[in-house]
Amino acid sequence: MALEIERKFLVVGDGWRGQARTTLAITDHLIARFEMGKARIRMCNNAATLTFKGQRKGISRSEYHIDLSQDEAEAMIAEFSMAPPLQKRRHEVEANGLVWQVDEFGGSLSGLVTADVELPSEQHELVLPSWVDREITLDRTYSSSTLAAKLAEEQR
Repeated sequence: MALEIERKFLVVGDGWRGQARTTLAITDHLIARFEMGKARIRMCNNAATLTFKGQRKGISRSEYHIDLSQDEAEAMIAEFSMAPPLQKRRHEVEANGLVWQVDEFGGSLSGLVTADVELPSEQHELVLPSWVDREITLDRTYSSSTLAAKLAEEQR
């Protein structure tokens, strides 16, 4: 089983920008939500990945990735997408010995900037960079599913 141990935070200011080592344009399509998790298709750098994420247990959850062809991804998105896609620019930033993923959301979510970091264990002592604000790991307001639902509501 692939285990993701991750914490997520709101970001304040631009102090992280000078430390960004890569930037990617990402489009996430939510295709299923179920009691025990969700499924999404991510489009990034002309690659498509189907990801299943299990129900969160604290800061951990199962996560599985399956590579898709562009045609498969487009067909599945057309048939199963539950909401408008989440558009974001992801910046990888190294801070305090870990790689942080700083996401700047686009569209009507512009202005929302979050950062997540994958940890080697649940007990890992995390030193927060100065540009990290409030932790939102367990705050459903900022989950991809909730943000996608917000976009769907705006389109109605």
